[in-house]
Amino acid sequence: MPGGGLVRLRESVDSLPESEAKIARFILDHPAEFINTTVHELAQVTGGSPAAVVRLWKSLGFDGFQDFKLRVASDLQSIPTSKYVELSEDSSFGTILHSVENSSIQSIQYTLRLLKEADIQATAEALHGARRIMTMGVGASEVVAADFAQKLTRVGFYVNHSCDFHKAAIFSAQLRTGDVFLAVSESGTTSDVIEVAEIAKSNGSTVIAITRFKDTPLSRLADINLYTSAVEPQIRVAATASRICALIIIDTLFIYLANRYRDDVYASLEATRNVIQGHKL
Repeated sequence: MPGGGLVRLRESVDSLPESEAKIARFILDHPAEFINTTVHELAQVTGGSPAAVVRLWKSLGFDGFQDFKLRVASDLQSIPTSKYVELSEDSSFGTILHSVENSSIQSIQYTLRLLKEADIQATAEALHGARRIMTMGVGASEVVAADFAQKLTRVGFYVNHSCDFHKAAIFSAQLRTGDVFLAVSESGTTSDVIEVAEIAKSNGSTVIAITRFKDTPLSRLADINLYTSAVEPQIRVAATASRICALIIIDTLFIYLANRYRDDVYASLEATRNVIQGHKL
């Protein structure tokens, strides 16, 4: 899916070196003007250097300056027209419904634009080749991690899931090279998740993170990052769009995995389906 330029800029601008951050802020403030500039023109108008422009698009993971501009241009087609809020004086049902709908749609679009097929493919290969898999999340992220564990178990994978640090640490200590630890953390800073991921990593396991597109301890630790980008207010009632984004990644990954290795998973899928359908309450 094209796009993702403004999403990556927005999520990264606060952690960029100042030489790149000032260019990023200009693009965020003037995206339409940006797509008509050259590298040297952009450097001149921002008071930066061509080298800083190059470092910016490289650090954001684009294939080149033209790729960067094309993705920003695509994003301009779906810039949100209103700011998302959860707590407001206008709390009518219609307003809430419209706000949740817009937030969910925009967040899903942003997240899908960040997903790379190569990362999904590498994750699927790691999962398929793993002897053991562990998933972990805390809070709302725990719901996502548990959902993926249930999906993988149904198609024959050996999966352990826990949101309890001690249980997770015990299982993670038994992971070895070729195994997988999948961490779900929107912030990328959840201490329990990071500590357990470090245990898995030290044993040679592949660490996969489902996390916000940002430079965080978890994103730096992970071998593969599957990034989310949620439209949520700074002051929020609960994790809403961020949870949906993580679930979208889980669903995409699971369907990709099932299709790529359908001969391996079909028997388990049929067996579990028959057991569930045959169960009488």
